[in-house]
Amino acid sequence: MLPVVLVALMFVIQFGLNYYARQVLAGAAQDAAAAAARIDASASEGEALANDLIGEAGASLFQSYSVDVTSGAEQVTVTASGEVVSLLPFFDTVSVTATAAASVERFDPQGSP
Repeated sequence: MLPVVLVALMFVIQFGLNYYARQVLAGAAQDAAAAAARIDASASEGEALANDLIGEAGASLFQSYSVDVTSGAEQVTVTASGEVVSLLPFFDTVSVTATAAASVERFDPQGSP
């Protein structure tokens, strides 16, 4: 009975790691989108921020991760994805992805249409 309980506990812990990894990616993507959407900011600034945040919060949580920033005239979109480490030796890694978007800031002088 003990091996079954231990394997079940490992599944619960793995699920928790996957959930936490998704939250780390979502937070990093949201902050990166907001940073890249600021006036006079670039997509590379947002990407650097996302990489820093993911590295600080979950460097040992991921086998690998990537950040993709797409910047347009009206909107910035950040997609972060990663492969979560597996605690169970007979299972593959789990891929998690998070996407965030922000409207690009612009200055409209008072009285302009």
